Amino acid sequence: METVTPTNARKNLYNIIRQVTSSSVPIEITSTKDKNESVVMIGKNDWNAIQETLYLQNAGVLDRIRQFNDDETEVLGDIDWDTL
Repeated sequence: METVTPTNARKNLYNIIRQVTSSSVPIEITSTKDKNESVVMIGKNDWNAIQETLYLQNAGVLDRIRQFNDDETEVLGDIDWDTL
């Protein structure tokens, strides 16, 4: 992950936004004075994908999909995805 200072991020904000959204590679913005003061910039589509994955994990859907995948007798096409 690329790291930039807040000053450089401020100077190049538009280019950083374009880079992050086009490449789906996050960029860390880290203070030179305190390494604990940092943020990670990610594209909105990537953020939404992370949120959806977390929701599915918390709802148990991903575990059910793993069970279906491990069960050789289950045909994935027969799964009622609306009831997972």
